[in-house]
Amino acid sequence: MKQKLNYFRLGAFIVFVVALVFIAVKLVSNYKYKQTYEYKLLDIGYSADEIEVIESEFKDSEIDNLLKRKYNSNIVHLISEKYFIYDRLDDYLDYLKENKVDDFSKVVSLVNTFSYVEWIDEKRDTDTEKNELMLVNRLYGLSSDYEPEDIVDIPQQYAYVGKKISKSILENIISLIGAGKEAGYTFVVDSGYRSYKEQESIYNSFKDSYGISEADKLVARPGHSEYQTGLSFELVPYNKVIENPYESEEYLWLKDNAYKYGFIFRLPKEKEDITKFSSSAWRLRYVGYEAASLIHNENISFEEYYFYFVER
Repeated sequence: MKQKLNYFRLGAFIVFVVALVFIAVKLVSNYKYKQTYEYKLLDIGYSADEIEVIESEFKDSEIDNLLKRKYNSNIVHLISEKYFIYDRLDDYLDYLKENKVDDFSKVVSLVNTFSYVEWIDEKRDTDTEKNELMLVNRLYGLSSDYEPEDIVDIPQQYAYVGKKISKSILENIISLIGAGKEAGYTFVVDSGYRSYKEQESIYNSFKDSYGISEADKLVARPGHSEYQTGLSFELVPYNKVIENPYESEEYLWLKDNAYKYGFIFRLPKEKEDITKFSSSAWRLRYVGYEAASLIHNENISFEEYYFYFVER
């Protein structure tokens, strides 16, 4: 009888120890889980699906900062966008507070490119050291004395009289025109390099004729014209009036081929809300082969490319 009683006590003791170990493991496990991002994000209010997105897109330091914020479903929508930039998160959220927009892709594009601000409040100097990737637009400007050192006349078989361009892209233009000729299209350079003073004269003329607000849609202010870089030009069908340029064979051919020579459409019709200029079917800009291919394939504006891939 005494022997059986010892076994019973031993068994009870073992069960007790196992229970203590189980409880201890459970407590440690619970403690560790409470230290995870999943638990902390759930505690704020994010769903399991939202947490999966956050953990796949954010670095640990970024999640730590997110935990200091209240739950905001807009954040998950924003970080799911391809061109989301973490450092602009507060700007995205501020924009959404002030504007009723449910197109998060558009919010990201507008905020990334500063297209939502008045140019006079955000005027900046163009970084000319970026060469063919320098940005010149309504916000980024060149000094009045900036002039490329390699401006040359474009041979008259490729341009109307008096047109100039940066020598660095002349061969690319000639090659593009030659390819167009082989495809049955004759193109000619209609606008090329302009000095600061030339742009000033043109802008003032438009301003006097149409008023400031309308002029700012049609022509850049002096210092804010890409023509001054020598990298931008208009390539138009020779001696031909086209009523619907975006439906023309010439435009469609350029759309399929210009990027192969390092050129992009600088003022796309679908990007007017970003460029803030009236679109142009014939306005091209040299950015190099790699950038031109990406911009073409992604169907983005140069501003979108610049702020995500260059300035970032």
